[in-house]
Amino acid sequence: MSLALIAALPFLGALLPGLLIRAGRNACATVTGLVTGLALLGILLHAPAVMRGEVITARIEWLPALGLNANFFLDGLGMLFAGLILGIGLLIIIYARFYLSSKDPMGQFYSYLMLFQGAMVGIVLSDNILLLLIFWELTSLSSFLLIGYWKHLPEGRQGARMALAVTGAGGLAMIAGMLILGNIVGSHDLTVILQHKDLIQASDWYLPALILILLGAFTKSAQFPFHFWLPHAMAAPTPVSAYLHSATMVKAGLFLMARMWPVLAGTPEWFYIVATTGLITMVMAAKIALFKDDLKALLAYSTVSHLGLITMLLGFGTAGAATVAVFHIINHATFKAALFMSAGIVDHETHTRDIKRLGGLRHLMPITFVIMCISALSMAGIPPLNGFLSKELMLDEAASTPWLGNPWVMPVLATVGAMFSVAYSFRLIAHVFLGPVRDDYPAKPHDPGFGMWAAPAFLAVLVVAIGVMPMTMVGELVRTTTSAVIGGEAEVYISHWHGFIPALWMSIIAVGAGADLAWRASFSGSVVAFRAAPRCEGDI
Repeated sequence: MSLALIAALPFLGALLPGLLIRAGRNACATVTGLVTGLALLGILLHAPAVMRGEVITARIEWLPALGLNANFFLDGLGMLFAGLILGIGLLIIIYARFYLSSKDPMGQFYSYLMLFQGAMVGIVLSDNILLLLIFWELTSLSSFLLIGYWKHLPEGRQGARMALAVTGAGGLAMIAGMLILGNIVGSHDLTVILQHKDLIQASDWYLPALILILLGAFTKSAQFPFHFWLPHAMAAPTPVSAYLHSATMVKAGLFLMARMWPVLAGTPEWFYIVATTGLITMVMAAKIALFKDDLKALLAYSTVSHLGLITMLLGFGTAGAATVAVFHIINHATFKAALFMSAGIVDHETHTRDIKRLGGLRHLMPITFVIMCISALSMAGIPPLNGFLSKELMLDEAASTPWLGNPWVMPVLATVGAMFSVAYSFRLIAHVFLGPVRDDYPAKPHDPGFGMWAAPAFLAVLVVAIGVMPMTMVGELVRTTTSAVIGGEAEVYISHWHGFIPALWMSIIAVGAGADLAWRASFSGSVVAFRAAPRCEGDI
């Protein structure tokens, strides 16, 4: 299947839900899922060639006089992100069919979702920077429609406007940076630009281009100081949060940094701007998440923190750190999408997201409890789950990376960030599922039907499978993707045991201190609030 057709399928599919909604909600969801599944099949058909190291291309002349051609290419990096966009998108389509109320216009929702999906697929497959920029701005516009889908909610409209303003402004800066790179190299094709590292880094325009491109990446991936828009976007329906804010839109900035890594990384400017921003974001957002009582707010700030973790790794500028970044992108997409969908189930069944009004749900919602517990423990970095593996590798990279000649800054702050991650993950489990059953839930909770929990359950199974068999499940995928990122052959070895290295002690400290923080937050200072939270109207 041609790459151009794969990129076009979601846009063509966006026309169908609105036309078929009169045939029923099932027909609307089915046709949307079929289009997404067909595009995913197209990517999978190219996967064997990409795994062998080949690059699939498709070139269509559009406006050659302006340097704007519809050129596409698929390498390991593009394949990973396209797989996440389409694979998790398919799960979200199934989940949304059962999550959305009969009062919600489902045809409209799926049309918006397919527009966004097409824009994201276009970003990761584009070989022309001008075409990439068009798709980049389309993600901002389509996400505006999705975040503001519940138009009757003022916070939804405000969140949509804020996301559009921040990411749109970053996109304008990115346009300038990309045009500078195209002018330096004399081509708008990414495959050409990525072959001229020395020319770009020797140019006087390298630093302005770097800053402008990073502004686009940082705003899209909610990095400090642009992190504030993401929590406000949580006013969107949970399927939107699970899709845009865990696996796709917020990872577009990470994709951009990974895509431009071969020509922009490896300089002091790259290291101090990218690694420092990622480190600050990781620690700051993790601390904020610990004190959030709204389930989606907690998950939003945890997402910002993990995006910072990946940004920090890409900022290190080494092949080893890039490998860990790729691995954690996969892990984060699995456990965070599962967590968002599980949070949506809790909200859907109890009619609240305030964790102080919850507790004891393990008795009433055992399936949701298992799914959310597995996903949260992976987010905390507890063995043998996949989040543990990438957390250990991250700590190992931080332990060997000095900052301004100081060998302690990176490992200490990385450990603090990991500690907060453990604390907010344990607090989430404790407040939502532990403790006695209450008699004052806003609605009587119970596990939903299979249709709603099937998608997060599938992701939870992946969390366990990748954790137990990392090399079997994703070893080759990580190697192929990392090779595309660094522009050379990558070596990948993922194991639960690396010996008595500094990362081991850092991890033990993070888990121990994080568990203590969670205990204090959940069972010391919050016992009274946990048992006797005041009633309030509506969700937080």
